[in-house]
Amino acid sequence: MHRDIVCGLDIGASNVRTLIARSERVSTGKIKDRGIGLLSAKENVLGFAESPTKGFSKSVVSNLGSLSDSIEASILKAEDMAKARVRKVITNVSGVHIRTFQSRGSVHISDRPSEIRREDIKRCIESAKLIAMSLDREAIHLVPVRFFIDDKMEINDPLGLFGSKLDVDLNIITSLVTVLQNITKAVNLAGYEVDDMVVSGAGTGLAIFSKEEMDNGAVLIDAGKEITELSLFLDGRLLDCFNFPFGGDDLTQILQDSLKIMFDEAEDLKVKYGVVTKDISRIDDSEIRYKGGVITRSRISNLLLPKVEAVMEEIHKRLEPFLKNRKNLPVIRVAGNAARMDGFIETIEDIFKVPVNMGRIEDTDRLKDMNFAASLGLMRYGMKKLIAAKNLNIQEPAGLAKGIVAKIKSIVSEYF
Repeated sequence: MHRDIVCGLDIGASNVRTLIARSERVSTGKIKDRGIGLLSAKENVLGFAESPTKGFSKSVVSNLGSLSDSIEASILKAEDMAKARVRKVITNVSGVHIRTFQSRGSVHISDRPSEIRREDIKRCIESAKLIAMSLDREAIHLVPVRFFIDDKMEINDPLGLFGSKLDVDLNIITSLVTVLQNITKAVNLAGYEVDDMVVSGAGTGLAIFSKEEMDNGAVLIDAGKEITELSLFLDGRLLDCFNFPFGGDDLTQILQDSLKIMFDEAEDLKVKYGVVTKDISRIDDSEIRYKGGVITRSRISNLLLPKVEAVMEEIHKRLEPFLKNRKNLPVIRVAGNAARMDGFIETIEDIFKVPVNMGRIEDTDRLKDMNFAASLGLMRYGMKKLIAAKNLNIQEPAGLAKGIVAKIKSIVSEYF
């Protein structure tokens, strides 16, 4: 068992996907003349595998034993491919139970302007965290949206600046405690430990967006089997996320109910011939035979398009404030099997009135399968935590370099 091994575990509605990588440490050489250098990591993907999901529905555990078996099967296959064993995993959480609360925190620094330290920022965030929440919820991510110094200066990073008072607007992304507990227990029963939990969209975002895109503003719409997630990124971190009770199964259900056929047959019809577009001229509209009769792709589009439009209009309402507050247009990408349907991206563009592209995995040569985007991103999240922890253990030198390393060590180690 290698201590630099990181495992991303994506528990999805259709499959449990596992990705195992090793951190290959290199020195940045930033303080080379003083005999030290910060550590960075280059990922080396060792193995990945998937197993059909059982005992997991609508993003909650429905059968503990079945889900545990699915998790164990997926990780064991990835371990065999990687020729390595893992003990801890970074896993995901999603669903309509995810809620974001906004809160304002404030701390007194000193009577006279003093340098704002890491401890001051922590105290400020903790004060905002004290928002009254029901006991059935737990914070997953604490996201500082903006800081204020002395009620005047609005800034993104107050570390090292001078002030007497510090305020923060904080997004607290939460989940139901029972959901987190049940996922953790399923992982434990499989023989592994949960090192951390991340909302699914944040994991996928780390796989399909570059650092520059996440810094300048990025939007992910992940249309999965049972839910659709909207994730907003800014300044290199997750800003907020929203979950909608819509997925590919809803479109299959529409075909099943309208054509009076079995769900599996409706799913096969959707996968092979599904389309959502107003421009019928761009599709082959010849007759399609199925067990219940004959249908055309234009008829399929007429059945599915209203549902997709209604959901995307609801998503756009959530997204509008983010788009209006940006000087530059953010990158908008879609993911998920439902998004691969003909006309899906064009339908979103018609509603949003901005360019939209299909997501692709960034910065890896060995793995290009978008089905593993979430597990890859979860692994990258764990890799960032790993290298941040190692940087905190750098032996401090004397003199000028000591001050530089001290400032680096005071930076927040968490990605979100």
